[in-house]
Order: sequence, then C-alpha cells, then structure tokens
Amino acid sequence: MMTLANLHTAVQTTLASKRLGKPVFVRYLLQGSDKVEAIPGRLAQITLVVQEWLGQPLERIYAVGSADSGQVSLTLQFREGATAQVTFVRGQPRGSGVDLMVLGNHGAIYHDAGSAGLWDEAAAALPDRPDPVVKEAIERALRSGKPEGLKP
Repeated sequence: MMTLANLHTAVQTTLASKRLGKPVFVRYLLQGSDKVEAIPGRLAQITLVVQEWLGQPLERIYAVGSADSGQVSLTLQFREGATAQVTFVRGQPRGSGVDLMVLGNHGAIYHDAGSAGLWDEAAAALPDRPDPVVKEAIERALRSGKPEGLKP
C-alpha cells in the first residue's frame, strides 16, 4: 500500500520525467472531516503542493462555497497559464479521500479515491503549515466571491 506522501512523490517524479510534457492543469479533490476553521489552511496546504507540481508562481485565486457549508472549491491561475481546481469536501472520505488528475501537454495521470489503499490519512502528508499569503488570499476570495490576487 502507498501513503499519501508516496502519491505526491509519484506525481512529482512523473512530472520531473517529462513524460507528461509541461503540466498545464491539476484537479485535486480532498474529502475529510476537518473543522470549519481548519478548511482555509487545508486548502492553502493543497495549493502549495499543486503549485510545486506546476512549477509556476500563483497569481489569482477564485473561491466558491464556504467553510461553514464544508464545501469549498478554488480555481487557481498561475503566471505562465497553468490552472488548477482544488476542492475540499467535508465528510466521510471515500477510499483515500483524494481524487487527482494532472494534465500535461503530452499526457495525463489520474488517481481515483475509491480505488486507493493509502495507509495514512489524506491530510497527513501535506505541508505542516500553510503559506500565510496563500491562506489569506483564500480567505479573501471566500469573503468577496471574486478572484483575488496574492499580496506579498
């Protein structure tokens, strides 16, 4: 069985091999039982992982949903044109609780939450602390309902 850290490493290794070409889009869905106040931080942690995979600076975040409802979806726009959809859904995780798709200009990789047998909880392999700039932009986007740029 594989851990979530192994999954993230496998994605990074695949992207580094250039078999997919240049990564252009990521869809990352995380199911979990996080408390309302932890959701923006969890989204910021996932955003950091996705940004590393795409290898581009994050420029803009658009958020729909609310932490109170337990369903938040972020659209991320990166400097060189890559985009990502990062979603958190509060509830009982299906399988590993992670559903993933990474599209490159020459191929794609997928991870289906229902077919996974990960040993650790999905959140355990995310960075310990979310980037405060990204977390603040996510919170602003959730409040405003509009795309928000990152403020250093």
